[in-house]
Parts: sequence; C-alpha cells; structure tokens
Amino acid sequence: MVAPEVRRLHTLPDMRHLSSLAGFAFVSIVAAAVIPGCAAEQADDETSDEALTAAPPLGPNPSGPKLKHAVVLAHGFDGSPTNRWGYNGVREALLADGHPVVHVAAVPPYDSSLVRARELGKHVEAAREECKAVRGCDPSKVNLIAHSMGGIDSRILISELGFGGKVASLTTISTPHRGSAIADVLLKVMPGSADDAVNSLAKCWAKSFTTDELASQTHLRDALASIAEKNAPEFNRAHPDDGRVYYQSWAGVSNVMGVPNWKDFGACDDKLLNYRSRRDVMDATLAAGAPIVAHGTDIRPNDGMVTVESAKWGEFQGCIPADHLDEVGQPGDDGPNKRTGFDHKRFYRNVAFGLARKGF
Repeated sequence: MVAPEVRRLHTLPDMRHLSSLAGFAFVSIVAAAVIPGCAAEQADDETSDEALTAAPPLGPNPSGPKLKHAVVLAHGFDGSPTNRWGYNGVREALLADGHPVVHVAAVPPYDSSLVRARELGKHVEAAREECKAVRGCDPSKVNLIAHSMGGIDSRILISELGFGGKVASLTTISTPHRGSAIADVLLKVMPGSADDAVNSLAKCWAKSFTTDELASQTHLRDALASIAEKNAPEFNRAHPDDGRVYYQSWAGVSNVMGVPNWKDFGACDDKLLNYRSRRDVMDATLAAGAPIVAHGTDIRPNDGMVTVESAKWGEFQGCIPADHLDEVGQPGDDGPNKRTGFDHKRFYRNVAFGLARKGF
C-alpha cells in the first residue's frame, strides 16, 4: 500500500524557494553551492522504462471501499497548503476516488506544536462540519494524515487537547517522533539575544506563503524545540497514545546522489519499497543537512530531515523511496519518479483505501 512521487532532475534551486530563516536556510544555501554538479551526474540514471511509465510498480493499484470519516491533511514545519511543503494535488486525488471530505489544514508554520495543535483542532471541527453536509460521511470522527511536524501537532491534539474521541486514525509520514538533529543544531547556533530579530524575519517570510494571522504566530525557537531530539523522550512520556485511535506510520528513505546506504533495509524492517534496487536521489536543498540528520558516521537512514527510526510510531508500515519534499509531491511533482517509480498521489490514495478497509 504505497505511493510514489515525481521528481525533476535536480537543478540549482531558486533562492526564493529556500527555507530561509524558516528553519533550514543554512542547509539550503550550502546545498545550492555544493550539490548541483553532483545531481547533474544522476541524469543518466533517470530512465523512463516502459513498465514504470505504463504502471508505477510500487504498491497495489489504488482501489477499495470509500472512507467513512473525513480526512484532515496536516502539514509540517515551514509549511502551508500552498508552499513547497504543501500536499501537491493530494486532496483532489482522494476526492476523485470518492472519499467524502478531504480538508487541508493550515497552522502557524513557525510556532510550538501546542500552538499549532490548537489551530489544527479548528480544522478538525471544520472537517466534521463539512462531513455533516455530505451523504454517507460520518462526522463523529476524522482521519488525520500528517506530514513531518504535523504528526507531533496531531499527537498533542489527541492526547492533550481532548480530541481523542474525535479522531479515528492518525497516519504519520516522516514525523520526527524522536526528534530531528537539525533542530538541535539550529537551537545551539541561535543565540537567545537574537530571538526577536529572527522571529521578525521568519514572520516576514511566512507572510509570503500563509495568512498574516498565522504568520504573526511566529516563535521559531519554540517550533524547533518541539521537534528537537533532546526533547523527544520527555514529549513521548507525556503524550501516550489514545486507545480509541489507530496509529500508523511511514518513513521516507533518500540518499545523497542516490548512493545506497547499507543500513537502509534493516532500518526499514526490510520493508523498503524500491524498483530495481534504485534509490531516491535526495533533493539538493536537503542533501547538505543530511549528514547532520544521519548523525555523521552513524549514517542513520533518513529522508534529509528525519531518520527512519524517528519516524516509526504505532503500526510501522515501511519505507517509501522519497525525500522529505517528495513525500508531499514537491516541488510541484506530478506522476511517477522516472528513477524509482514513486508517485506521491498513488501513495496517499493507497493510504486512504487502506484506512477505509479498516473501517475508518
């Protein structure tokens, strides 16, 4: 049950699309200078096999019963429904399959997960209201599908804000349940005296892709603290799973220049979806930070932002050949990746049908 992604050949990133102070700017800038030449060398490996083009080989053909409850899509750090971390075409794909309601949430891109969770709760209630107006839709609960930090927000929503009875399932894709080392590094290099200036700049950047109201809720240090490895053990102790909610997770695996990491299959519990043993070529804007995420010589398998081990929560379904951008079909990707066969829409469609088969 998987989805694939699309990926254009890596080219020099448009500086307007880098993460800026929104979190991973220094990683993006270094990557822009170092990786393009290496990425260009991968062009010869991007083949358009007839079998891959005709029918993406990863996962079953999307089909099955329709969901009973509405879907709420929750985005991650530095995200919005419309920027480079938004779910590209996923809502439309799920609606085309006949699922009753698919609601795309928008929360503050740079604030703590508690603040983001409160905003996410408003979208859960909005999705339930939408569901009431659709025949065959059960508004009693929703299915949360969350990318990256969105999964942390969702867990707070369920365990701390009293939404456990309103959520049927939580599916997380590369959520840093055990933190991301990138956040820890950024917290170390950000002097406390610079918080006001950094927040002002981040707020300015946020206004370019989200509402002024959400951008105004910018506390970058709090956001990073929510996904830091050092804080994850205490967070997990304080936010146990709710027995009324079904939890499942996926992880992304990508490799700098597409060079396989011998630890990938083991980290994925031997459930790494792949086509002809081809590995995903990590996006240039993520590659420079990957060694930090991988803990240097530990070379922990990751998607450029989150390790596989950190992404595991609830029933672990396996790994998809995708970096952190590919997982939401970005930047603007449509169709199967010509190297790996991954298609993000196909992936989310199979996730939705899988949930429906479980009665959600």
